[in-house]
Amino acid sequence: MKVFLELPGYRHVVSAFFASVLCCNSWSQVPSKYEPAPEFRKIVNADWTTYLGQVENGLASGIGTLTDLNGDKKTGYFQDGNFLGEYIVNPCWHMVDIYYDFEDSLLMESFSIDITIQDDIPEDMYLYLCTQSSDINQMSFYNGIQTHCGGYRGVNGENNFGNFVDLGRASIFSRWSERLGSAMKIQKSGVGESGGYEGDFISVRNALPWKKGKYTVTLRNTHEKVTIDGVVHTFVAMQVFSHEKKSLIQTGSLAFPGEQLFLDKNQAIFVELYYKRLPVSKIPYLRFQFDEIKVNGDLATPLLPIAVYPFNAPQYAKATFSNGKFDVQIGKPFERTSFRFYKSEVIIEDLE
Repeated sequence: MKVFLELPGYRHVVSAFFASVLCCNSWSQVPSKYEPAPEFRKIVNADWTTYLGQVENGLASGIGTLTDLNGDKKTGYFQDGNFLGEYIVNPCWHMVDIYYDFEDSLLMESFSIDITIQDDIPEDMYLYLCTQSSDINQMSFYNGIQTHCGGYRGVNGENNFGNFVDLGRASIFSRWSERLGSAMKIQKSGVGESGGYEGDFISVRNALPWKKGKYTVTLRNTHEKVTIDGVVHTFVAMQVFSHEKKSLIQTGSLAFPGEQLFLDKNQAIFVELYYKRLPVSKIPYLRFQFDEIKVNGDLATPLLPIAVYPFNAPQYAKATFSNGKFDVQIGKPFERTSFRFYKSEVIIEDLE
């Protein structure tokens, strides 16, 4: 579930490189026929069907979407203009990562963001809506809400104890580079986890029967201290407020090294499908909005927002930004009209 955290800090250098080299497709030599340069573009075929996706040697080859004259679409794998089969989602799939900056790192008392789910989410969907991914005191963390989540009632040292507890829909708060249970506070109704299968991490989770509607996700500096390996840490608590139910759910707390906490200027949001494979045509059309971003109770202005989509996957998500609001759609093919590549791995769109 890690995001591409190095990208925001290099966006200016990367943009200049793309503009001068990749976007104009001007290379010092003609690419080999058998090692074609990656392309992503639209093709209008002789029968007036249209293709949008990966192209090799001028033909639809790779992952893309073919649209016929009736508007029916096939999204999947192509070779030399021929459709080979439907794309199967291979989790975990970050459908879109949104990056933005603040002017500088900030002494942190609180961070909050509103998320509005504009459509009903099917029960059999494994969806993670990450409302924040960033660093506190140079320690990476992320949080949000999931359709299916679980964990353990306690962590002793680095070991989870008890049976795995399935929470269903839940809120989740995780940080990297730690394994000790003393760095986490699990709610009585919640669960936690210490793991090493994605890199060392700790995580707290609690049941949150979220659905279509508006929620405010908040991180709060509790000023509670704990000493771990001789270093003073400060606990940060996560909570989620349901505007419909007027209820507040406490997710749990994680400790970060330092007596004062500084929130990094680089911020991210992402939408992810996880756990189960499924045909891409089974993904429903869904809409989300992220806004009212506040630091220490004051509205913060997102700067230099960009959307990042994986190149080797269907373009099945779209992010826009206007008046401080990020709007995200998933569940159908989207055309990219202005974009650039990064290391032939992702497609980047500037959002302003």
